[in-house]
Amino acid sequence: MKKLISVFLVVSVLFSAMPLAAALNTEPTVACDDPTIYIAGDSGKIYYDNGTKYFSIDDMFALIGLESDNETDDKEESDGTNAVLEASINILIPFILEGIASGEWDNYYAAVEKEIGEIFEPIKLDENGNIPEGTVSGIGPSEQNHMNYTMTHNVTNGKGQYDEKAYNFYYDWRLDPMEIADKLHEYIEAVKVATGHDKVSLNCRCLGSNVAMAYIYKYGIGSISNLEAGNINSDFFKGLKGLGIDVSTSNGSDFLSGIISGDFGIDGNAIVRFLADTAYFEDSFNVSPVITTTIELLSNTGALDKLTDVARRKLYAEIEYGIISALATATFLTMPCYWALVAPEDFETALIYVFGEKGSEKRTKYAGLIEKITYYNDTIKVNTEEILTATKAGGTNMCIIAKYGVQMLPVLKDSNILGDQYVSAAKASFGATTSDVYGTLDEDYIAERVALGYEDYISPDKQIDASTCLFPEYTWFIKGCSHGFYSTGERDLLLKTIDADRQLTVDDLPYTRFIVYNYDENSFTAMTEENCNIGRWESDDSIENPQTKPEKIKSIIVSLMRWLTAIFDAIRGLFTGK
Repeated sequence: MKKLISVFLVVSVLFSAMPLAAALNTEPTVACDDPTIYIAGDSGKIYYDNGTKYFSIDDMFALIGLESDNETDDKEESDGTNAVLEASINILIPFILEGIASGEWDNYYAAVEKEIGEIFEPIKLDENGNIPEGTVSGIGPSEQNHMNYTMTHNVTNGKGQYDEKAYNFYYDWRLDPMEIADKLHEYIEAVKVATGHDKVSLNCRCLGSNVAMAYIYKYGIGSISNLEAGNINSDFFKGLKGLGIDVSTSNGSDFLSGIISGDFGIDGNAIVRFLADTAYFEDSFNVSPVITTTIELLSNTGALDKLTDVARRKLYAEIEYGIISALATATFLTMPCYWALVAPEDFETALIYVFGEKGSEKRTKYAGLIEKITYYNDTIKVNTEEILTATKAGGTNMCIIAKYGVQMLPVLKDSNILGDQYVSAAKASFGATTSDVYGTLDEDYIAERVALGYEDYISPDKQIDASTCLFPEYTWFIKGCSHGFYSTGERDLLLKTIDADRQLTVDDLPYTRFIVYNYDENSFTAMTEENCNIGRWESDDSIENPQTKPEKIKSIIVSLMRWLTAIFDAIRGLFTGK
């Protein structure tokens, strides 16, 4: 429990966007006729000191005195605890003595940026979004050796076929996707020569989709004018057999995008749902029902809002811009890759939150970084759908997977978005129309879509209309699987589709476009009205967001009864040992 709460707190406070912390580790059951290059997200270790040390999320927890999966000795944990204690004191002094006392916050912001920044010093980039001069950082020796080997050898599975991760493209995920695209191009061309194949497929997850978009644009299209005119490099697309996009962040990660553009909020019921999901996916995690029902009761009675209202109105509103800016530049927002995860509609606002208004001191200091991230936003992000359309027109097989049915991280003003913890189903699917977590699409809307002949595009749980996707015939939706879990079924679906000798659609595979995932059995099932209600939590809008007086009374009574039941069960457990 300690570790999961630590994860939540660190992610919430430091605005980390490292979603790929876990994946189902099973051997591939599908092999491809042409090489498939796997491009993961931001879960890889970042090496520094000439590849002798690495930095990962676990190391971050150990450094600040929290539990870690990596083995650390007592001295390291003690040093980390002492360091975070000292840093906390250095931050609290100006917060209390200058900020609270007199409304002077500048020294507090400076202390936050300095103290938190020192924790992230090994992996921070400079003001231009580059690896700091004099340091050698990036992918590790074993990863580089793997890539070197696969760039010069034909790595088959003994049957002349290629397993998914035989060709794994490792990259320094902190950098500008436009820079990473050049290294990907070099890798792909070497693989073609080594294998004797003139075609490869790309299987991309999360941030890997942003890298793929940059690569396709840079080498397959070349310019905005070419994109607008439909002029593509036909030879390039002849060599790109398939493109698999799983839990894409190409349209932005709702969590990261919102948190650095001022969309911060606390929703007690969303926290309860998040804890329920976490307990389901983490075998070692368990949280007392007393805690969850207490949070629910505080939220539904309005007490949680009252407890946080003063802080929100009188404190956070006053320091909002400064604290977001300090935390952002102290942690992950010196890295162009994370700016690639900011939704286009949030980009300009995020620039103001992190760097201030045009002409500010921070804008001047980070001018090089801002130039990079603005170019990627204006060239790739705002044209993502056009780039994908050009890719399909070039003859490339497509497979897009979006997930939902898992509570989004509950740190946004709107925590009721239908998504996979980090990305909404609407963004990951490139345009699906969705309900929120509380129920279904409007009945009149569904009736209109059915009358237009789109009945098959409405999910059995009536939460998604897939007909508005960019590619509805080759976009699949998986309910019940979180962003970070890479299930066997989704991997096999991706590989079968992108390596096929023609474009497969949702009608060509045993499961249709809507799939139910069973985590305990690691299995896929076609969604039906009978099996679609698989939630690990209850969501009732009339209870959680009551609008009328009778609904408010009902909400309080229901929450109170759940809380009393949890208290009674806890007391009984003390006496019975159960």
